[in-house]
Amino acid sequence: MSNPITDQELDELGELLFKYGNDDAILDVSELDGFVNALCSSPHLLLPSEWLPEVSGGKLPRFKSKAQAQRYTDLIIKFYNTVAIMLSEATDELNLFFEVRDTAQGEIVVLEEWCFGYMRGVRLGRWTELPAQLQKYLDAIALHGSEENFSVLDKMSLEEHQATVPLVVDAVHVLYLYQRQQRLG
Repeated sequence: MSNPITDQELDELGELLFKYGNDDAILDVSELDGFVNALCSSPHLLLPSEWLPEVSGGKLPRFKSKAQAQRYTDLIIKFYNTVAIMLSEATDELNLFFEVRDTAQGEIVVLEEWCFGYMRGVRLGRWTELPAQLQKYLDAIALHGSEENFSVLDKMSLEEHQATVPLVVDAVHVLYLYQRQQRLG
């Protein structure tokens, strides 16, 4: 088993995502976490060669050196492995990298970037239609991860918005367990 990614490596990864990103890229660790959680929960396991270009907006960045390219790839793969292990070992608690902002009302969990990443992973992973009883879980994530739902989010109070956080966490766990069972047959 590989060592999980460290806080220092997470900071470095965040800097690299931003440095090598573009308008179509994943630009922060929160969005990458959502993306990787969806890939790990996909009905089809994808090779890194299939999903790494998506992280940087469709094609791998141009690096100044092989060492930079290797470090970028190594950190993303280590992050992926950390998420995969977390999901496979989770019983009822997941460590998801939601953005948290300090506001006048206190700390607020921001779900949108994470959920946009998740839905991006769903599309890339070619998810098949879910059974009706499971669709509500994906809908809980899509509420925050789809532009078509912005008008719904705009009408929600802060309390209503924050009440959806545990629903998203539950959804990630349920969808992972379902897809894992489907893959195992």
